[in-house]
Amino acid sequence: MRYGDWDILLFPSGKDSKVPVKEFRIACQVVPDIELANNPGSFGLPVMTCFIPGLPHGSPFHISVHSWKAPEISQFTKNYSKHSELVKFEARVLVDGRLVSVGQWPHLINSTFEMSKQGELEPLKFPLFRRELLYENHWNPGDDIGRIKVVISEGFPRDSLSVPIERVKNVVVFSFQHAPLGR
Repeated sequence: MRYGDWDILLFPSGKDSKVPVKEFRIACQVVPDIELANNPGSFGLPVMTCFIPGLPHGSPFHISVHSWKAPEISQFTKNYSKHSELVKFEARVLVDGRLVSVGQWPHLINSTFEMSKQGELEPLKFPLFRRELLYENHWNPGDDIGRIKVVISEGFPRDSLSVPIERVKNVVVFSFQHAPLGR
């Protein structure tokens, strides 16, 4: 999916890893940014949504986070600090609303925070399809369940391993809603 110069692609890992997962019904909506709602400059958050065919549960996948040119820093973030040259862009991956990975742009995201028994980072694994979504009588672009989301944010570096960036503004969310095809 693309928003401005941002381009986010989801790939199955393995032998098919050179071909991204097909996207259907791509749309852009604006939702309230509940995460940074206390910021006085937060008016709304663009959410790019699409549907993708589901991969088998537990299949490894990876996400390419790319921008076709150096991202522009928002006026809000420039006004936040005199040191806009320090601004970093962060990409967070959430699966069913749970944060599973974070990386700075540009980035190929292929692992989670979790460690295997061998002490290696676990690969991103495709989530289980949530059948209850078939019976909902509403659809909300901001929902978390049944979605793989990539949130692009602007922020300033911090001297902290647990929170390395102080997020100032969420730029855009890419929301991939998955469903099995023909099953």
